[in-house]
Amino acid sequence: MYKSIKSLLRGYKAIPKSTLQLIGGIFLLNLVNGSFILILNIYLRKMGFVDEQIGSFTSYRFLGVLFFAFPFGIFIKGKSLKPFFITSSIIIPFAAFLMIESVKWNNPLLIKISFLSWGLGLMLLQVCTLPYIMRTTPKSVLSEAITLNFSMWSLAIIVTGISIGLLTQLQNFTLFNISFIWDEYHIILLFILISLSAVIMIGRMKESKPRSASSEFSSNFASLLLDYDWILIIKALVPTLLIAVGAGLTIPFINLFFYSVFDMDSAQFGILGSVASAMSFIALLLAPTLKRRYGYNISIIFTQAIAIMFLIVLVLTELFSMVEGVIFIAIGSYILRQPLMHISSPIASELTMKYVGEKNQELISAINSSIWSASWFISAKIFQYLRELNYPYYKIFIITAIMYSIGVFLFYFIIKEYKKRKVIQKPKESFERIIIED
Repeated sequence: MYKSIKSLLRGYKAIPKSTLQLIGGIFLLNLVNGSFILILNIYLRKMGFVDEQIGSFTSYRFLGVLFFAFPFGIFIKGKSLKPFFITSSIIIPFAAFLMIESVKWNNPLLIKISFLSWGLGLMLLQVCTLPYIMRTTPKSVLSEAITLNFSMWSLAIIVTGISIGLLTQLQNFTLFNISFIWDEYHIILLFILISLSAVIMIGRMKESKPRSASSEFSSNFASLLLDYDWILIIKALVPTLLIAVGAGLTIPFINLFFYSVFDMDSAQFGILGSVASAMSFIALLLAPTLKRRYGYNISIIFTQAIAIMFLIVLVLTELFSMVEGVIFIAIGSYILRQPLMHISSPIASELTMKYVGEKNQELISAINSSIWSASWFISAKIFQYLRELNYPYYKIFIITAIMYSIGVFLFYFIIKEYKKRKVIQKPKESFERIIIED
Protein backbone atom coordinates (compact mmCIF):
# COMPACT_ATOMS: atom_id res chain seq x y z
CA MET A 1 0.00 0.00 0.00
CA TYR A 2 2.78 2.41 1.03
CA LYS A 3 4.77 1.57 -2.11
CA SER A 4 1.71 2.20 -4.30
CA ILE A 5 1.16 5.65 -2.76
CA LYS A 6 4.88 6.46 -3.07
CA SER A 7 4.86 5.40 -6.73
CA LEU A 8 1.73 7.50 -7.35
CA LEU A 9 3.27 10.62 -5.83
CA ARG A 10 6.56 10.09 -7.69
CA GLY A 11 4.72 10.39 -10.99
CA TYR A 12 3.15 13.73 -10.02
CA LYS A 13 6.48 15.09 -8.71
CA ALA A 14 8.06 14.48 -12.13
CA ILE A 15 5.66 16.89 -13.89
CA PRO A 16 7.67 19.89 -15.27
CA LYS A 17 7.58 23.15 -13.30
CA SER A 18 6.07 25.15 -16.18
CA THR A 19 3.17 22.70 -16.45
CA LEU A 20 2.60 22.92 -12.68
CA GLN A 21 2.58 26.73 -12.87
CA LEU A 22 -0.12 26.61 -15.55
CA ILE A 23 -2.16 24.10 -13.55
CA GLY A 24 -1.80 26.31 -10.44
CA GLY A 25 -3.09 29.31 -12.41
CA ILE A 26 -6.00 27.23 -13.69
CA PHE A 27 -6.88 26.31 -10.10
CA LEU A 28 -7.02 30.00 -9.08
CA LEU A 29 -9.29 30.83 -12.04
CA ASN A 30 -11.44 27.79 -11.25
CA LEU A 31 -12.22 29.29 -7.85
CA VAL A 32 -14.37 31.83 -9.71
CA ASN A 33 -15.83 29.21 -12.03
CA GLY A 34 -16.51 26.88 -9.10
CA SER A 35 -18.33 29.54 -7.09
CA PHE A 36 -20.44 30.30 -10.18
CA ILE A 37 -21.37 26.64 -10.63
CA LEU A 38 -22.31 26.27 -6.96
CA ILE A 39 -24.22 29.47 -6.17
CA LEU A 40 -24.59 31.81 -9.17
CA ASN A 41 -27.95 30.34 -10.23
CA ILE A 42 -29.23 30.54 -6.66
CA TYR A 43 -28.03 34.17 -6.51
CA LEU A 44 -29.94 34.90 -9.73
CA ARG A 45 -33.10 33.26 -8.35
CA LYS A 46 -32.87 35.29 -5.14
CA MET A 47 -32.49 38.47 -7.22
CA GLY A 48 -35.83 37.74 -8.92
CA PHE A 49 -34.81 35.89 -12.10
CA VAL A 50 -36.73 32.72 -13.05
CA ASP A 51 -35.42 29.41 -14.48
CA GLU A 52 -36.22 30.39 -18.07
CA GLN A 53 -34.16 33.60 -17.77
CA ILE A 54 -31.30 31.79 -16.07
CA GLY A 55 -31.26 29.25 -18.90
CA SER A 56 -31.16 32.09 -21.42
CA PHE A 57 -28.27 33.84 -19.60
CA THR A 58 -26.32 30.58 -19.34
CA SER A 59 -26.58 30.02 -23.09
CA TYR A 60 -24.61 33.24 -23.71
CA ARG A 61 -21.61 31.74 -21.90
CA PHE A 62 -21.29 29.31 -24.80
CA LEU A 63 -22.34 31.55 -27.69
CA GLY A 64 -18.96 33.25 -28.21
CA VAL A 65 -17.08 29.99 -27.84
CA LEU A 66 -19.34 28.40 -30.44
CA PHE A 67 -18.18 30.90 -33.08
CA PHE A 68 -14.55 31.48 -32.05
CA ALA A 69 -13.13 28.21 -30.66
CA PHE A 70 -12.78 26.44 -34.03
CA PRO A 71 -10.98 29.27 -35.90
CA PHE A 72 -8.92 29.93 -32.77
CA GLY A 73 -7.74 26.30 -32.79
CA ILE A 74 -6.54 26.76 -36.38
CA PHE A 75 -4.90 30.10 -35.51
CA ILE A 76 -2.78 28.77 -32.59
CA LYS A 77 -1.11 26.02 -34.62
CA GLY A 78 2.65 26.46 -34.18
CA LYS A 79 2.25 29.59 -32.01
CA SER A 80 3.22 30.43 -28.45
CA LEU A 81 0.28 29.76 -26.11
CA LYS A 82 1.43 31.75 -23.07
CA PRO A 83 -0.05 35.10 -24.25
CA PHE A 84 -3.48 33.49 -24.54
CA PHE A 85 -3.26 32.09 -21.00
CA ILE A 86 -2.38 35.56 -19.68
CA THR A 87 -5.27 37.13 -21.61
CA SER A 88 -7.64 34.52 -20.19
CA SER A 89 -6.46 35.17 -16.63
CA ILE A 90 -7.41 38.84 -17.08
CA ILE A 91 -10.76 38.32 -18.86
CA ILE A 92 -12.24 35.76 -16.44
CA PRO A 93 -12.03 37.86 -13.21
CA PHE A 94 -13.15 41.01 -15.06
CA ALA A 95 -16.16 39.25 -16.63
CA ALA A 96 -17.07 37.68 -13.27
CA PHE A 97 -17.05 41.07 -11.53
CA LEU A 98 -19.16 42.61 -14.30
CA MET A 99 -21.60 39.72 -13.94
CA ILE A 100 -22.31 40.02 -10.22
CA GLU A 101 -22.58 43.80 -10.55
CA SER A 102 -24.99 43.60 -13.50
CA VAL A 103 -27.15 41.11 -11.55
CA LYS A 104 -27.25 43.57 -8.65
CA TRP A 105 -28.20 46.37 -11.07
CA ASN A 106 -30.87 44.06 -12.61
CA ASN A 107 -29.49 44.74 -16.10
CA PRO A 108 -30.19 41.75 -18.40
CA LEU A 109 -28.10 43.17 -21.28
CA LEU A 110 -24.97 43.49 -19.10
CA ILE A 111 -25.61 40.04 -17.65
CA LYS A 112 -25.59 38.57 -21.17
CA ILE A 113 -22.41 40.49 -22.09
CA SER A 114 -20.66 39.28 -18.93
CA PHE A 115 -21.69 35.65 -19.57
CA LEU A 116 -20.40 36.01 -23.15
CA SER A 117 -17.06 37.47 -21.94
CA TRP A 118 -16.70 34.78 -19.27
CA GLY A 119 -17.19 32.12 -21.94
CA LEU A 120 -14.56 33.67 -24.22
CA GLY A 121 -12.05 33.78 -21.35
CA LEU A 122 -12.71 30.12 -20.58
CA MET A 123 -12.39 29.27 -24.27
CA LEU A 124 -8.85 30.69 -24.44
CA LEU A 125 -7.91 28.67 -21.37
CA GLN A 126 -9.54 25.40 -22.39
CA VAL A 127 -8.46 25.30 -26.04
CA CYS A 128 -4.79 25.97 -25.19
CA THR A 129 -4.36 23.81 -22.07
CA LEU A 130 -4.16 20.29 -23.52
CA PRO A 131 -1.91 21.27 -26.47
CA TYR A 132 0.39 23.07 -24.00
CA ILE A 133 0.56 20.01 -21.72
CA MET A 134 1.24 17.74 -24.72
CA ARG A 135 4.08 20.10 -25.80
CA THR A 136 5.81 20.51 -22.44
CA THR A 137 5.30 17.22 -20.61
CA PRO A 138 7.38 14.03 -21.07
CA LYS A 139 5.36 11.01 -22.21
CA SER A 140 6.28 9.14 -19.02
CA VAL A 141 4.16 11.53 -16.88
CA LEU A 142 1.66 12.70 -19.49
CA SER A 143 -1.22 10.86 -17.82
CA GLU A 144 -0.35 12.45 -14.47
CA ALA A 145 -0.18 15.97 -15.97
CA ILE A 146 -3.54 15.66 -17.73
CA THR A 147 -5.11 14.13 -14.62
CA LEU A 148 -3.74 16.87 -12.35
CA ASN A 149 -5.16 19.50 -14.71
CA PHE A 150 -8.62 17.88 -14.57
CA SER A 151 -8.41 17.47 -10.78
CA MET A 152 -8.00 21.24 -10.30
CA TRP A 153 -11.70 21.64 -11.04
CA SER A 154 -12.63 19.26 -8.23
CA LEU A 155 -10.13 20.87 -5.86
CA ALA A 156 -11.57 24.32 -6.65
CA ILE A 157 -15.10 23.05 -5.93
CA ILE A 158 -13.89 21.60 -2.60
CA VAL A 159 -12.35 24.94 -1.58
CA THR A 160 -15.27 27.07 -2.76
CA GLY A 161 -17.88 24.71 -1.34
CA ILE A 162 -16.35 24.58 2.15
CA SER A 163 -15.72 28.34 2.05
CA ILE A 164 -19.33 29.06 1.09
CA GLY A 165 -20.56 26.93 3.98
CA LEU A 166 -18.20 28.53 6.53
CA LEU A 167 -18.66 32.12 5.36
CA THR A 168 -22.44 31.76 5.34
CA GLN A 169 -22.29 30.57 8.96
CA LEU A 170 -20.20 33.62 9.91
CA GLN A 171 -22.95 35.81 8.41
CA ASN A 172 -21.47 39.29 9.12
CA PHE A 173 -18.06 40.70 8.22
CA THR A 174 -16.71 43.84 9.86
CA LEU A 175 -13.29 45.44 9.35
CA PHE A 176 -12.62 49.10 10.21
CA ASN A 177 -15.63 50.93 8.75
CA ILE A 178 -16.51 48.18 6.28
CA SER A 179 -19.42 45.89 7.18
CA PHE A 180 -21.47 43.48 5.08
CA ILE A 181 -23.25 40.11 5.16
CA TRP A 182 -21.56 37.05 3.62
CA ASP A 183 -24.18 36.54 0.91
CA GLU A 184 -23.72 35.10 -2.61
CA TYR A 185 -22.54 38.44 -4.00
CA HIS A 186 -19.73 38.98 -1.46
CA ILE A 187 -18.61 35.33 -1.51
CA ILE A 188 -18.19 35.39 -5.30
CA LEU A 189 -16.43 38.76 -5.03
CA LEU A 190 -13.91 37.23 -2.60
CA PHE A 191 -13.03 34.48 -5.09
CA ILE A 192 -12.73 37.02 -7.91
CA LEU A 193 -10.13 38.93 -5.88
CA ILE A 194 -8.18 35.72 -5.15
CA SER A 195 -8.26 34.71 -8.84
CA LEU A 196 -6.43 37.91 -9.83
CA SER A 197 -3.18 36.26 -8.67
CA ALA A 198 -3.48 33.71 -11.51
CA VAL A 199 -1.92 36.15 -13.98
CA ILE A 200 1.24 36.29 -11.83
CA MET A 201 1.62 32.51 -11.67
CA ILE A 202 0.92 32.01 -15.38
CA GLY A 203 3.27 34.88 -16.24
CA ARG A 204 6.20 32.97 -14.70
CA MET A 205 5.84 29.78 -16.75
CA LYS A 206 8.14 28.91 -19.65
CA GLU A 207 7.00 27.39 -22.90
CA SER A 208 8.52 24.68 -25.07
CA LYS A 209 8.94 25.21 -28.79
CA PRO A 210 5.76 24.27 -30.74
CA ARG A 211 5.94 20.96 -32.58
CA SER A 212 4.68 22.43 -35.84
CA ALA A 213 5.89 25.55 -37.63
CA SER A 214 3.92 28.76 -37.25
CA SER A 215 2.13 30.06 -40.32
CA GLU A 216 -0.49 32.63 -41.33
CA PHE A 217 -4.08 31.98 -40.32
CA SER A 218 -5.21 32.09 -43.97
CA SER A 219 -2.60 29.45 -44.85
CA ASN A 220 -3.72 27.23 -41.93
CA PHE A 221 -7.35 27.67 -42.94
CA ALA A 222 -6.66 26.92 -46.62
CA SER A 223 -4.88 23.66 -45.78
CA LEU A 224 -7.63 22.60 -43.38
CA LEU A 225 -8.90 19.71 -45.50
CA LEU A 226 -5.48 18.35 -46.46
CA ASP A 227 -3.43 18.71 -43.26
CA TYR A 228 -5.76 16.90 -40.86
CA ASP A 229 -7.11 13.36 -40.58
CA TRP A 230 -10.80 14.20 -40.64
CA ILE A 231 -12.10 10.63 -40.46
CA LEU A 232 -10.23 10.07 -37.19
CA ILE A 233 -11.30 13.48 -35.86
CA ILE A 234 -15.00 12.89 -36.62
CA LYS A 235 -14.93 9.42 -35.05
CA ALA A 236 -13.36 10.85 -31.90
CA LEU A 237 -15.83 13.74 -31.69
CA VAL A 238 -19.18 11.94 -32.01
CA PRO A 239 -19.22 10.41 -28.49
CA THR A 240 -17.98 13.71 -27.06
CA LEU A 241 -20.85 15.52 -28.78
CA LEU A 242 -23.46 13.18 -27.30
CA ILE A 243 -22.00 13.37 -23.78
CA ALA A 244 -21.67 17.17 -24.04
CA VAL A 245 -25.31 17.68 -25.05
CA GLY A 246 -26.45 15.50 -22.16
CA ALA A 247 -24.15 17.21 -19.67
CA GLY A 248 -25.38 20.64 -20.72
CA LEU A 249 -28.91 19.73 -19.66
CA THR A 250 -27.84 18.76 -16.15
CA ILE A 251 -24.54 20.15 -14.83
CA PRO A 252 -25.32 23.90 -15.02
CA PHE A 253 -28.75 23.38 -13.44
CA ILE A 254 -28.23 20.65 -10.81
CA ASN A 255 -28.14 23.32 -8.07
CA LEU A 256 -31.59 24.51 -9.21
CA PHE A 257 -32.80 20.90 -8.93
CA PHE A 258 -31.74 20.67 -5.27
CA TYR A 259 -32.95 24.21 -4.53
CA SER A 260 -36.38 23.72 -6.12
CA VAL A 261 -37.06 20.09 -5.16
CA PHE A 262 -35.46 19.89 -1.70
CA ASP A 263 -35.16 23.60 -0.69
CA MET A 264 -31.36 23.27 -0.48
CA ASP A 265 -29.81 26.75 -0.10
CA SER A 266 -26.35 28.02 -1.17
CA ALA A 267 -24.56 27.01 2.04
CA GLN A 268 -25.98 23.48 2.01
CA PHE A 269 -25.33 22.91 -1.69
CA GLY A 270 -21.85 24.37 -1.28
CA ILE A 271 -21.01 21.74 1.34
CA LEU A 272 -22.60 19.00 -0.78
CA GLY A 273 -20.60 20.13 -3.81
CA SER A 274 -17.35 20.17 -1.82
CA VAL A 275 -17.90 16.64 -0.44
CA ALA A 276 -18.66 15.27 -3.93
CA SER A 277 -15.64 17.12 -5.35
CA ALA A 278 -13.37 15.83 -2.58
CA MET A 279 -14.23 12.31 -3.68
CA SER A 280 -13.77 13.31 -7.34
CA PHE A 281 -10.36 14.82 -6.53
CA ILE A 282 -9.15 11.59 -4.92
CA ALA A 283 -10.60 9.52 -7.77
CA LEU A 284 -8.94 11.71 -10.39
CA LEU A 285 -5.51 11.35 -8.77
CA LEU A 286 -5.95 7.58 -9.02
CA ALA A 287 -6.96 7.75 -12.70
CA PRO A 288 -3.46 7.06 -14.18
CA THR A 289 -3.06 4.00 -11.93
CA LEU A 290 -6.56 2.76 -12.85
CA LYS A 291 -5.80 3.16 -16.56
CA ARG A 292 -2.43 1.37 -16.39
CA ARG A 293 -3.76 -1.48 -14.26
CA TYR A 294 -7.16 -2.14 -15.83
CA GLY A 295 -7.08 -0.47 -19.25
CA TYR A 296 -9.47 1.84 -21.08
CA ASN A 297 -12.57 -0.37 -20.96
CA ILE A 298 -12.74 -0.44 -17.16
CA SER A 299 -11.50 3.12 -16.58
CA ILE A 300 -13.89 4.69 -19.13
CA ILE A 301 -16.76 2.35 -20.03
CA PHE A 302 -17.39 0.66 -16.68
CA THR A 303 -17.01 3.76 -14.48
CA GLN A 304 -19.29 5.85 -16.72
CA ALA A 305 -21.94 3.10 -16.84
CA ILE A 306 -22.14 3.00 -13.02
CA ALA A 307 -22.23 6.83 -12.92
CA ILE A 308 -25.21 6.86 -15.31
CA MET A 309 -27.08 4.46 -13.00
CA PHE A 310 -26.57 6.81 -10.05
CA LEU A 311 -27.73 9.76 -12.19
CA ILE A 312 -31.01 7.96 -12.96
CA VAL A 313 -31.56 7.23 -9.25
CA LEU A 314 -30.80 10.88 -8.43
CA VAL A 315 -33.29 12.41 -10.85
CA LEU A 316 -36.08 9.97 -10.01
CA THR A 317 -36.04 11.20 -6.40
CA GLU A 318 -38.07 14.19 -7.64
CA LEU A 319 -41.05 11.83 -7.99
CA PHE A 320 -40.78 10.93 -4.28
CA SER A 321 -39.61 14.30 -2.91
CA MET A 322 -42.42 14.34 -0.30
CA VAL A 323 -41.32 10.99 1.13
CA GLU A 324 -39.31 11.41 4.31
CA GLY A 325 -35.63 10.60 3.90
CA VAL A 326 -35.60 10.53 0.07
CA ILE A 327 -33.33 13.58 0.09
CA PHE A 328 -30.56 11.34 1.49
CA ILE A 329 -30.91 9.03 -1.52
CA ALA A 330 -30.56 12.09 -3.80
CA ILE A 331 -27.51 13.32 -1.87
CA GLY A 332 -25.90 9.86 -1.84
CA SER A 333 -26.48 9.38 -5.58
CA TYR A 334 -25.03 12.81 -6.35
CA ILE A 335 -21.93 12.22 -4.21
CA LEU A 336 -21.26 8.75 -5.67
CA ARG A 337 -21.96 9.81 -9.26
CA GLN A 338 -19.44 12.67 -9.27
CA PRO A 339 -16.17 10.71 -8.81
CA LEU A 340 -17.28 7.92 -11.14
CA MET A 341 -18.08 10.42 -13.90
CA HIS A 342 -14.97 12.52 -13.38
CA ILE A 343 -12.40 9.73 -13.08
CA SER A 344 -12.80 8.87 -16.77
CA SER A 345 -12.48 12.47 -18.05
CA PRO A 346 -8.65 12.76 -18.21
CA ILE A 347 -8.36 9.17 -19.45
CA ALA A 348 -10.88 9.81 -22.25
CA SER A 349 -9.10 13.08 -23.17
CA GLU A 350 -5.71 11.37 -23.31
CA LEU A 351 -7.18 8.54 -25.39
CA THR A 352 -8.72 11.06 -27.80
CA MET A 353 -5.43 12.95 -28.18
CA LYS A 354 -3.49 9.74 -28.84
CA TYR A 355 -6.20 8.36 -31.12
CA VAL A 356 -6.10 11.36 -33.50
CA GLY A 357 -2.28 11.75 -33.46
CA GLU A 358 0.07 14.69 -32.85
CA LYS A 359 -0.72 16.79 -35.93
CA ASN A 360 -4.45 16.87 -35.10
CA GLN A 361 -4.17 17.74 -31.40
CA GLU A 362 -4.51 21.56 -31.49
CA LEU A 363 -7.46 21.29 -33.83
CA ILE A 364 -9.32 18.62 -31.89
CA SER A 365 -8.77 20.56 -28.67
CA ALA A 366 -10.44 23.58 -30.32
CA ILE A 367 -13.25 21.51 -31.84
CA ASN A 368 -13.85 19.82 -28.48
CA SER A 369 -14.21 23.23 -26.88
CA SER A 370 -16.59 24.29 -29.67
CA ILE A 371 -18.62 21.12 -29.26
CA TRP A 372 -18.97 21.52 -25.50
CA SER A 373 -19.90 25.16 -25.89
CA ALA A 374 -22.28 24.59 -28.80
CA SER A 375 -23.86 21.66 -27.02
CA TRP A 376 -24.28 23.55 -23.77
CA PHE A 377 -25.67 26.54 -25.67
CA ILE A 378 -28.24 24.28 -27.33
CA SER A 379 -28.86 22.42 -24.05
CA ALA A 380 -29.42 25.67 -22.15
CA LYS A 381 -31.99 26.70 -24.76
CA ILE A 382 -33.66 23.27 -24.54
CA PHE A 383 -33.71 23.55 -20.74
CA GLN A 384 -35.20 27.05 -21.01
CA TYR A 385 -37.87 25.84 -23.45
CA LEU A 386 -38.79 22.71 -21.46
CA ARG A 387 -39.03 24.65 -18.19
CA GLU A 388 -41.32 27.17 -19.90
CA LEU A 389 -43.54 24.18 -20.74
CA ASN A 390 -43.40 23.20 -17.03
CA TYR A 391 -41.48 19.98 -17.66
CA PRO A 392 -40.24 18.54 -14.33
CA TYR A 393 -36.50 18.26 -13.77
CA TYR A 394 -36.45 14.46 -13.87
CA LYS A 395 -37.79 14.31 -17.44
CA ILE A 396 -35.12 16.76 -18.61
CA PHE A 397 -32.30 14.97 -16.78
CA ILE A 398 -33.36 11.54 -18.10
CA ILE A 399 -32.42 12.87 -21.55
CA THR A 400 -28.91 13.36 -20.13
CA ALA A 401 -28.76 9.71 -19.06
CA ILE A 402 -29.80 8.56 -22.55
CA MET A 403 -27.22 10.78 -24.29
CA TYR A 404 -24.49 9.64 -21.88
CA SER A 405 -25.32 5.99 -22.53
CA ILE A 406 -25.02 6.31 -26.33
CA GLY A 407 -21.78 8.30 -26.03
CA VAL A 408 -20.18 5.76 -23.69
CA PHE A 409 -21.24 2.93 -26.00
CA LEU A 410 -19.47 4.64 -28.93
CA PHE A 411 -16.32 5.10 -26.85
CA TYR A 412 -16.06 1.29 -26.78
CA PHE A 413 -15.43 1.26 -30.55
CA ILE A 414 -12.79 4.01 -30.31
CA ILE A 415 -10.94 1.98 -27.67
CA LYS A 416 -11.21 -1.15 -29.81
CA GLU A 417 -9.83 0.61 -32.90
CA TYR A 418 -7.02 2.32 -30.97
CA LYS A 419 -5.90 -1.01 -29.48
CA LYS A 420 -5.99 -2.66 -32.91
CA ARG A 421 -3.90 0.15 -34.40
CA LYS A 422 -1.31 -0.18 -31.62
CA VAL A 423 -0.98 -3.92 -32.25
CA ILE A 424 -0.36 -3.26 -35.97
CA GLN A 425 2.16 -0.46 -35.28
CA LYS A 426 4.33 -2.42 -32.80
CA PRO A 427 5.59 -5.08 -35.27
CA LYS A 428 6.23 -2.31 -37.82
CA GLU A 429 8.32 -0.31 -35.32
CA SER A 430 10.28 -3.44 -34.35
CA PHE A 431 10.98 -4.23 -38.04
CA GLU A 432 12.20 -0.67 -38.70
CA ARG A 433 14.48 -0.85 -35.64
CA ILE A 434 16.07 -4.09 -36.93
CA ILE A 435 16.79 -2.48 -40.34
CA ILE A 436 18.39 0.59 -38.67
CA GLU A 437 20.54 -1.60 -36.39
CA ASP A 438 21.69 -3.76 -39.33
